[in-house]
Parts: sequence; C-alpha cells; structure tokens
Amino acid sequence: MSYAKDKKWENLRYFPADLMKVYKKVPKNPAKVKAIQDRKVQELMKIAYEIPFYRARFERSGTTPEDYHCGTDLYKFPVLNKEELRDWSDEELEKDPEKYQDWHVSPTSGSTGIPLRTPFSPKENAWIKANYMRSIMMAGFIPGVHKCLHRPNSLHISTGGKKSFPQRMVDARWKDMSDAIKERVPSKVLLEEINDYKPDFLYLHKNIMVRICLYAKRNRMYLHKPKWYSPISEMLDPSSEQLLREMLGPGLINPYGLSETGTAAVRLPGEDFFRVNSDTHVVNLRDDEGNYGDNGVAIVTPLFKTDFPLINYVTGDRMESRTVDGLRQITNLKGRMNDVIHHKDGKITEWGNLEIVVNYAVGMGVVQSRFIQESYDQIRIQAVKDPGCQMSLSEIEAKYSAAFAPALNNEFHFVYDWMDEIPSDPNGKLRMIVNHLPDPVAEAESTAQ
Repeated sequence: MSYAKDKKWENLRYFPADLMKVYKKVPKNPAKVKAIQDRKVQELMKIAYEIPFYRARFERSGTTPEDYHCGTDLYKFPVLNKEELRDWSDEELEKDPEKYQDWHVSPTSGSTGIPLRTPFSPKENAWIKANYMRSIMMAGFIPGVHKCLHRPNSLHISTGGKKSFPQRMVDARWKDMSDAIKERVPSKVLLEEINDYKPDFLYLHKNIMVRICLYAKRNRMYLHKPKWYSPISEMLDPSSEQLLREMLGPGLINPYGLSETGTAAVRLPGEDFFRVNSDTHVVNLRDDEGNYGDNGVAIVTPLFKTDFPLINYVTGDRMESRTVDGLRQITNLKGRMNDVIHHKDGKITEWGNLEIVVNYAVGMGVVQSRFIQESYDQIRIQAVKDPGCQMSLSEIEAKYSAAFAPALNNEFHFVYDWMDEIPSDPNGKLRMIVNHLPDPVAEAESTAQ
C-alpha cells in the first residue's frame, strides 16, 4: 500500500468521491442508513481482527468478527480510553515512522494535559473532511456556492498533491479570519471581517464567536447574520446559545465530534436533537455501572477509520438519547465527565449537575461564566454581564450564588471576577470548570512512593 500515492490523490479524488458517498441532505430512509451502518460494522471488525492491538481485545472478550453484525453488537467489545489510545498511537508512530510519514497526525492537549496524537491515513482524513462538509450540507449549505468565513482550521489546509476542480471551487469560497490561537485579534477586527465578507456560513471556536457577539451587543454595533453558523471545539452552554441566536439569528448548526473521531452527530437549525451520522459512526451510551442504554457516557466508533481503527472510543461526554426508526438521536449533551468540583468528603459534582442550574440561570444577567475551584471552600466565578441586564453586579451575584449554592451542597464561598470576556485556555478552547486542586490520584501515588 502506498500512502504517499494516497496523499497525492487525497484532494484530487478521495475527498470529492467520499463527499459523494455520504448523504448530502437529511437522510429520508432510516432503513437504508441502518443497513449501511450494519455492513460497515462487519467490515470494520474483520479488518480490526488482523491488527495485533485489536486481536488481543477480541481474545479478551471471547469474540470473533462473526459476532459483530450491527452497532449494538459492539456492546460485547472492550472500550478504548484516551490513555490506551495514547500509548498505542505513540508506540506505532515511534516503531514505524516511515509508514506514517504521509499520514496526518491530529494532536490534542488531552484532558490530563499530556498530548494525544491520533494518526489518520490520507483516505481517513478525506472522510473526516467529507463528513464535516456533509453535516453542514444537510442544513442547505452548498460547497463552492455559499461563502464561508472561519478561523484557520486543519480541515482546510492543503495536504499535498494537486487539488481537484471541485476543491478549488470550494477553497475559493472559504476565507480565513485573521485570528489564530497564537495570534489573537481584537473582537472589533473580527467583527469588521464578518461584516465586510458577509459569509453565508460562519464557523469559529465557540468562545471566539461568543466574544464577537458580546462585543457587538455591548457596543450596539451591526453584526451580519449569516444563513448558518457553527460554534466548534467546545460544548455550547445555554447562555452562550441564547446570545448567539440573538445576535446571529436562527441558522445555528451545532456539530458534535472530537478531533479523534470526526463529526459524529449534528443538530440542525430548527431541531432540538442531534442526529447521529449513523452511516459513518456508531454512538453507544454506557452508564457508570457499565450498562449500555439510552443514557450515559458516549462510546464512539468512526466506521470509516479502517487503517487505524478507533473502536468503542470513550469520549467522556455524557448524553441522553432516544432511538427513532432504529437510529440514535441525542436529546441532551450533558458535558464532560472529567469537568468536576471536588468536595471535602471525596465526592464530586460534575458539570452535568451544574449545567441544570446554568439552564435555570439563563436571564439572570450572565451571558458567559466559568467556575474555578481554588480550594475546598472557595470557587471563583469568572463572569461576563449581559449588556441588556439592568441589575447591578451585586444583585446578579446574589441571584447567581443563591442558584448555585444548593447544587454544591452549600459548601462553597463564591468570589466573582467580572470581565469583558473570559480568556480562552492555551489550546484556544474554554473549559467551563477549571480545578486548581491537586489531582487526588497523583497525590496518592506520590505519597505511596
């Protein structure tokens, strides 16, 4: 197999061909989508059986490829957590660097701060791009016709080789904004870029989109409303969503995915649920007791990733769902399971519990907030005031504290930092909970030594 040749052909043939393979509109035939998913599950498991890393997992579970015919059959297979993926990826990349020299490696900071590198072959990378494009096309976006404005993103960086005519058309309508993670640009400049270009589709990191909207609202400035927009890379909280809808209009496309898995689901304008891209992904949910069902932590399998498979990958995101016509729909994204507040007695409060209060707190005068646990007694709340709110800061603080204190067992004193905008993390994202307490696991290991 020549990955160098695949890389050369990635833009010229694979990306356009893959885009044609996935549905360009909202799927009308659930039975057909389910049949595609079933077939791809069978194909993926046969391929995985020949990979030593996964062969060991088959043996551990006492199964063979013949035991897997549909998405729910993956309940039988061991899950893959970030640490296991990191170790396997690092081992493969270091063992055979020549094999992977023409691959793409998607780096993330990882929840522990230790980098996670996920290899994608040229064909897999083409699927990543095609699947994201399909997700926005389901809302009506037409590549090469509608204009897109976005923060520089690896989805649109040339990967070598000659570009096809369709991709040259697409790229001609994709425009980079001047902001980047290492080169931050003032909100005023980004606002002017949006108004000057007047994009049909706008997509940015959620926190960047929020700060532009907040700047426009605070200064009573005009902000172009695109037909569609997507806040990416971070969970969309209710206060931020309310602000985006107010300033950018009803065309919200909310994609769900990770850099490791690609876009696994999408919430389209006018819908109150996320459609799982079931012809390209399996999303199963597992509770804390290890039981699969409609609620729990998302276990994602990208079915197109056959050169370096990710089977039953634990994302850490908690969800609620339902099954309609054999296909999963996500009715609620509850947030990361590792975004937690620690209590003195060893118990934790997850972001999902606080999110319920955030939902209730919409309209209390806060458009964006972040919780920083500084001790077992104090939580610092970084907050941005809604410019349209007439309450004083002290009045808002009293209401906000009264709402959150019971959710945290009335154990914490709240200190407020009022800001024009909440600074993003070094990776460009914005976590809702930041914990400055020592890692109890690491602390215990250190004590034991």
